[in-house]
Amino acid sequence: MRETLIAFGLLIVSVILWLWVVTAQAQDITNNTAIKGCLAIHGYHPKDFDTFNFNKASSCYHNWRTEQDRIELAELRDFLKHNPRYRYPGQSNNRCFGKEREMPFESAYIERMGNGFRAGVTYKDKMPGNCFESAPWDNRN
Repeated sequence: MRETLIAFGLLIVSVILWLWVVTAQAQDITNNTAIKGCLAIHGYHPKDFDTFNFNKASSCYHNWRTEQDRIELAELRDFLKHNPRYRYPGQSNNRCFGKEREMPFESAYIERMGNGFRAGVTYKDKMPGNCFESAPWDNRN
């Protein structure tokens, strides 16, 4: 009974420490510090190397890494939602991506004349700036 309570207490302490590692220190933690924190939570000491259960520390680290990946993926999805041109290769610098294109001429004609043809194009004097982009590269608010 006493051993069960001690094991349960250690489990609760390890979960609380793991939550502290994941939430309170999430901005400052790198992979190495997360691994060190998980080893410390589970009581690793170099003299216990041969008998230490690394699976528990690994599980702790991978839970943290999964949460970090989820956060990064949510950020990437939000960015792509507001900047769809980055979904396609070569379109990140295309200022007209997804906008209606405008032809640079007002009219064009081809006439048949005797033994040949005559063709002509009337170009516009000024092009309206439909493709002008004044916002920063990241279109999120």
